[in-house]
Amino acid sequence: MRSFLIIFVLVICTGVNAQQYWLPVNSPASHKIMKAQFLDTVYGWACGDSGTIVHTSNSGANWVLQQNWTNEFPIDDIFFINRNLGWAVSNDFFFHGTILLKTTNGGVNWSDSRYPDSLVVFNTIYFLDSATGFMSGASGLIYKTTNGGNNWFNCYIDSAYCSFLYLMPKKQFYFIDNMVGFVSGGQIDIQGMVWRTTNGGAHWYTYCVAAEPIYDIKAITSSRIIATGGDLEYGMSMVLSTDAGLSWNYRVTPLPGRGLSLGFRTPAELWVPLNFVPAYGVNLDSGNLSSDWTQVPAVGVETINSVVFMSPTFGWSFGTGGTIFKYNTAVIGINGNHSGNLPDDFMLEQNYPNPFNPVTTIGYMLNRGGLVKISVYNITGELVDVLHNSYQPPGYHSVKWNASSEPSGVYFCRVSAGGAEKTIKMILVK
Repeated sequence: MRSFLIIFVLVICTGVNAQQYWLPVNSPASHKIMKAQFLDTVYGWACGDSGTIVHTSNSGANWVLQQNWTNEFPIDDIFFINRNLGWAVSNDFFFHGTILLKTTNGGVNWSDSRYPDSLVVFNTIYFLDSATGFMSGASGLIYKTTNGGNNWFNCYIDSAYCSFLYLMPKKQFYFIDNMVGFVSGGQIDIQGMVWRTTNGGAHWYTYCVAAEPIYDIKAITSSRIIATGGDLEYGMSMVLSTDAGLSWNYRVTPLPGRGLSLGFRTPAELWVPLNFVPAYGVNLDSGNLSSDWTQVPAVGVETINSVVFMSPTFGWSFGTGGTIFKYNTAVIGINGNHSGNLPDDFMLEQNYPNPFNPVTTIGYMLNRGGLVKISVYNITGELVDVLHNSYQPPGYHSVKWNASSEPSGVYFCRVSAGGAEKTIKMILVK
């Protein structure tokens, strides 16, 4: 009944004033913005056509245009691992190929280098840490660096599950942890695809999952992976895996356009910009393929290309003409809650398996990016291992603990994120 009421409210508000969900803010940009990334609720960047990079360092109260030397080629993707260190990719398709941009001062200054092979086109970039990163794009190859982008080497792509199509264009990376990651992609009128790695990107498996390209992909849990795509002819589509990406289910939604990004306002409420049309698709059931979608028009913009939520009350969307919109919390009340079932600062899952011998997996969901520390203690309170201690972006993550060197007994895993801590009890049985 509650889901019905929420959808009813969305539909009614759409007819009255759709803009109440998203309020326009002053933007220094005049060109289309395609992708955006927030590290936390303070620092964010977005990029797009004609060398556009915009940045906020005060929670979106002000946006500034960050200048870089390229002002005629699109900035296809941007990625920061902290408030200073970031990368972006641009392309001069017809003459010089890919341009890799790097900043060490938050985008105040950018250095540039051209990829040596001008025939290899990169459109998406992702870094796990300051040294390890990945690039891919229109040429379909996946490259990895282990020295911060100074050198790149080609990763192996297995074609066993999707023969002849494994070099289709790649659109977006997403890693659950340092070992397990995905890439979305495909080609219009040919195939939508997902590539999966379980060994840190050394080996990628190819899966044909849809009839149209897949543009964005995210993990809801370690086993539940969702992606969106589509095209102008068939409309927005979704694919979902419930077994960590080994198999996929596909659905074409009744919404027009194509989904370019996935924005989870809460674990249940999903916003997808429809790109070809000035509207968003909204789902209140975590994107489940059998659930309903509501179309919410976007006012004052031709198309919306990207949606980012860092918390239930902190969301941004970006579109044509350099337009920037902030999610309007007035429509949900001061607690930012449609459903009454929001998580705390982050969610920590019980490890699995439990009891275990000797390896177990700990999964957790971050509502915002930040410093994450994962520590393991024995029954006496002695620190026995630190599994992670660095920045992580928002979303689902997991780590494995190999306790082969520890005796049987009870252990505690403490996860610290965003100033909060959560602890689970784990049982090692040998």
